[in-house]
Amino acid sequence: MIWLFAALSALTTFVIASVAVGSATGRQAARVRRAVYDVDAAVTYVADHLPGDVTADISYDDVRAVLEMQIDDLRARGLATYRTDDRSGGELVVVSEDELLAQIIGRIAELDDSDPGAALSDEQVAEILDAEERYRRSIGGFGPEVTG
Repeated sequence: MIWLFAALSALTTFVIASVAVGSATGRQAARVRRAVYDVDAAVTYVADHLPGDVTADISYDDVRAVLEMQIDDLRARGLATYRTDDRSGGELVVVSEDELLAQIIGRIAELDDSDPGAALSDEQVAEILDAEERYRRSIGGFGPEVTG
């Protein structure tokens, strides 16, 4: 009789634990995963995915300088934060690729010759931003495409 009671207790405990773990796992699976932008990983990814003629002329510091300028611009628009909260308040924010590229090229033109990124051409900056966009897509850092 004691063996039957022990077996039923163990079975009941297992069922309760399975249901609790299953429901928690289901809730977590349904939640949208936040995109976390790691600058060091982005620099490595971008440098590894640039065309050979571009990587021959630039350094990791140049790539990092462009990415940090982009992050600063996105942060000013409310799209990048140090925290995981949603600062956009649910409102639609659209960033034009051409506007972002022009902003960064303008900032590079203002750099001293000794600063990282100062010697980059417009084409190199565009290549860096294209590779960085592929990085953001790989981590889920884009919302749905806006048409119209």
